[in-house]
Amino acid sequence: MSEEIWYTIAMSKLTGLNDIEKKSILEFYGSAVRVFEEHQKHASGFAELNQFQKNILMGNWPLLEAEEELIFLDKHEIKCISILDAAYPNRLLQCKDAPIVLYIKGSDQFNLPQLISIVGSRQHTLQVQKVIQELLEGLKHLNIGVISGMALGVDGIAHQTALQLNLPTWGVLAHGLDQIYPIQHRKLAIEMLQEGGLITECCKGTIPLPYFFPRRNRIVAGLSDATIVVETAIKGGSMITANLAFGYDREVFAVPGKIHDAKSKGCLQLIKYNKAQVYHDPSHLLENMNWPLSKLIPAIKQTKLILDPELQRVLMLIEIQGPIHRDTIANHLKINASLLSSQLLSLEMEGYIQLLAGNLYSKL
Repeated sequence: MSEEIWYTIAMSKLTGLNDIEKKSILEFYGSAVRVFEEHQKHASGFAELNQFQKNILMGNWPLLEAEEELIFLDKHEIKCISILDAAYPNRLLQCKDAPIVLYIKGSDQFNLPQLISIVGSRQHTLQVQKVIQELLEGLKHLNIGVISGMALGVDGIAHQTALQLNLPTWGVLAHGLDQIYPIQHRKLAIEMLQEGGLITECCKGTIPLPYFFPRRNRIVAGLSDATIVVETAIKGGSMITANLAFGYDREVFAVPGKIHDAKSKGCLQLIKYNKAQVYHDPSHLLENMNWPLSKLIPAIKQTKLILDPELQRVLMLIEIQGPIHRDTIANHLKINASLLSSQLLSLEMEGYIQLLAGNLYSKL
């Protein structure tokens, strides 16, 4: 690999400067080679920087460690991309705290027309598989890629479903590429190399400590046009990712769940504070992202925008609390039984909801 990559890796290992500062310094001087040349000027170097930054950059650079990293990368066919490289992901480049170096095993073709991230909790309900399957089937007609964090639960389901549909999927790791965590996803990680790959900013030997996971999440959010939160509690990595995506001015969608389900509290909070749109279905996401609709999506899906407001109230309640009994709907919305029966029949005939045993209704 080039001298530029060698110095970029060494610079990435310097402690005391944050990602924003490192990115700014690299962009100011135009290359890591030029930054190192300033380092070699000693007292006259880095005249444009503040004294604290200058002291760090004038200290010892871990060039030997960077060289060992290069040997490891070459041996295991891992790509290393500098933030100044044309191959650096264009979406992530727009983020002020983007890492100055990425290590990639597999494909580095991130600059697809559409990229989404799917995130959620490790402990999840049965609806997760159905939601992710429907979502990705509805987006399959696009030249789209799927990003997630390789964790157990929602992340793993997102990667596995993407592979089943022959969609490229990338896992963003919170550790070096000399290991796979969690170990249960080793086989999945190998399969992903055929249709995507693995990404990390961490050098070899970096173990998955708690500190690295929130940092990993900024890459998940930054790589994507939209982040879909399937299920999450109020606290957790998925909420961090969603808030980061919101801060990057990316679209965030949250799947509404039952209001008393702890696994949906985070999604409902994102919706409540207008940090996420309610995720209805693939056509709703496509319309909001201004992405092409599939010719296979029935025209019925497009009628959602012109539903009668009273029907929308009933549908929203079923989406949030379903499966829900018709009497509960009537009591909650203060609708008489005769009118509600007519509304439920309309929604059922239009393909929005389904009637289950015991007069329970759920969203299709």
